[in-house]
Amino acid sequence: MLNFYRLKQDYLKFDGNERLDLINRLSTNEVGSLEKSKGIKTILTSDKGRFVDLITVYNFGDFVFAVCSFNNSRNVLAHLDKYTIMDDFKPTDMAGTHETILFYGEKNESLAKDIFDVDMSSLSNNDFSIYVQNNRHSMIAGYDDIFGGFHFIYASEDSDYWNNKIFTAENINKYGLKEVNDNDYEVKRIEYGIPAFGKEMSDLTNPLECGLNQYISFTKGCYIGQEVIARLDTYDKISKHMIGVKSDIAIPMTETIGEIKITVDNKECGFVTSSAVSNEFGNIGLGFVKTIFLDYNKNYKIKYNNSFIDCRITKLPFSKN
Repeated sequence: MLNFYRLKQDYLKFDGNERLDLINRLSTNEVGSLEKSKGIKTILTSDKGRFVDLITVYNFGDFVFAVCSFNNSRNVLAHLDKYTIMDDFKPTDMAGTHETILFYGEKNESLAKDIFDVDMSSLSNNDFSIYVQNNRHSMIAGYDDIFGGFHFIYASEDSDYWNNKIFTAENINKYGLKEVNDNDYEVKRIEYGIPAFGKEMSDLTNPLECGLNQYISFTKGCYIGQEVIARLDTYDKISKHMIGVKSDIAIPMTETIGEIKITVDNKECGFVTSSAVSNEFGNIGLGFVKTIFLDYNKNYKIKYNNSFIDCRITKLPFSKN
């Protein structure tokens, strides 16, 4: 079966001769040397090492196209503007102008080849290929996270055209195409232990606590938040870790991140950030536990409205073992 999910994202465009250099100086990964048709994920952090956003940067050669979290483009632009002084850098908010479909599962490579004439084996990580038909431009981008598969990004004004081209009765039958709804996608995200912006990625956490080391270069020059992140890594001072939570009853959630506390031995030691009901693992969630209280063999509790729910914590991703 080939699953597809309509991702909710915001989009940005960066022009100017110093577009890559500025992003490189403001984010965690090595962006300055990014070649044309290559993509990379990097994290914008505050001077305290907290999240501004995890963005994906695509180098088109004469401009940079970027993807950020949904409803967060203005916040990203405000952060970039704060540190843009004399740089030749011109950002544009393109939220609402594009759409993204994530294809993952069996036959995703066959679909990419048959419909878009793209050999996915030629695209590593977030590298991308341009696809044009009837003067309509789109891009196929490799996807480097646990879902695998690829991203298909296109202009919103061409939505009907691409949907009619891809989701024909013949293609649905041939590839076993099945649309994943928001709830099922959220369940899979939590099962895989993928942090989400506004939940696990917030002003309460930093990239190391979320296990996002793969998007951090520890050899590049300075960037905003670098001193904090480097110190945490060098001296192994990560104060809390993202963990999985399991319970025999539904795990409560509120809109306020950090409000649902985790306790052990009658002491508050962490908080819950996401929850879902999984067909495979039952009542599960994501959260953080302070390093000094981290013990996967202990019994923990979730504190909610002055009542307590028994729970267990687990390493990620969730597994039956």
